Amino acid sequence: MGRDRFGNEHAPGLPYARGRLLASTEDDFRKLQQAWRVIEARVKQHGPDAIHNFSGLEHGLPLTAEELTIANDFVAPALYFERFRAAALDHLGGSPARHDAALFSRLTGATYATHLTLVKPGDVVIGISPSYSHPSVVRAVAQSGAKLVDTTSLAEFKEALERESSVSLVVLTRLAVTYELMSVDDMRAVVGLAHARSIPV
Repeated sequence: MGRDRFGNEHAPGLPYARGRLLASTEDDFRKLQQAWRVIEARVKQHGPDAIHNFSGLEHGLPLTAEELTIANDFVAPALYFERFRAAALDHLGGSPARHDAALFSRLTGATYATHLTLVKPGDVVIGISPSYSHPSVVRAVAQSGAKLVDTTSLAEFKEALERESSVSLVVLTRLAVTYELMSVDDMRAVVGLAHARSIPV
């Protein structure tokens, strides 16, 4: 179990230590409820613009009523993809005849970035999930020029790990696209087996 820079032991399952005031998840939720009461009172008195987010994390997606009508996977790209592509290539110095641009958000962007950083052409990526790896994993492996070996159980994972050489990454999906959940014990076993071979998960 890790410790913070003050020597306090991290709480189980968390990357930080607990204190006396916020000693549990229940305390965290009570803290949120108190913050919501303060926010509610301030918004009622001064309006939503009186609330400022200093966390450094963007938790909202402010859209106008007009923008909401096109904020979906079908209409927005039809209206804006070519403008986005031209702006991206101009910004990055690309040539439309030779280069292209793609817009990724959230998990897909992180999955691609991870694979393009850690996986080389010819490597093997082992996927493990209760059913099958997310399509963003399949595409990221292909983009990296690697081979995906997809497994659906701890036993299959062990077999693949023994059989395959040049495994550079293990992609673990706890909650599958099918909404099946991998057990915590299986997750720990997968991570342990991969880390024993210095393979990132």
